[in-house]
Amino acid sequence: MARLRYRYLLPLGHMLVDVILLGHFIWVGHRSLRGACDAPAKEAAVGWNRGRVFDVQPWEFTFLASGTAPAGLISHAARPDADVQNCYHLWDPVWFSIHESVALLFWFLVGTWQDSPTARHRKLLGVYLGFRFVSAALCWTVAMASLGSRVQILFWYVFCICALVLGVGWLLRRLRPRP
Repeated sequence: MARLRYRYLLPLGHMLVDVILLGHFIWVGHRSLRGACDAPAKEAAVGWNRGRVFDVQPWEFTFLASGTAPAGLISHAARPDADVQNCYHLWDPVWFSIHESVALLFWFLVGTWQDSPTARHRKLLGVYLGFRFVSAALCWTVAMASLGSRVQILFWYVFCICALVLGVGWLLRRLRPRP
């Protein structure tokens, strides 16, 4: 029986979760802008900017972007106004394309590393993917975005610390004098 490989499971699983969270992000923006977009135009009023009506609550966008933090940082640096929603622009498809391209490459490389015989932390990555699925499903029913964002950010802190420890350990093994 063929074994499911992490190099395929991680990118596809995270992409599915990101599409669900993008749908939630658009839905929240649509729900919040419902009354503002139908209002009569007040172009003559001082200070009225119809193009930038609503800045989404940061948690919905942070929940989407922090799922794969390296991709979120790169895509947000490329398109810094991607989290702004207005009547004419509920999401930024260029930002999402950049984010998913970098995320797919990142999770493919992590999955390839986890498929090697010496890899550790398979269970941690599986639990993280499972948490993202559950929290994305609950995001539509309860206010899960702030808790999910915080847990994902905590995961990335732990991931960076583990990577740093593994890198220092590898470096020390390479620099150790051979007898």
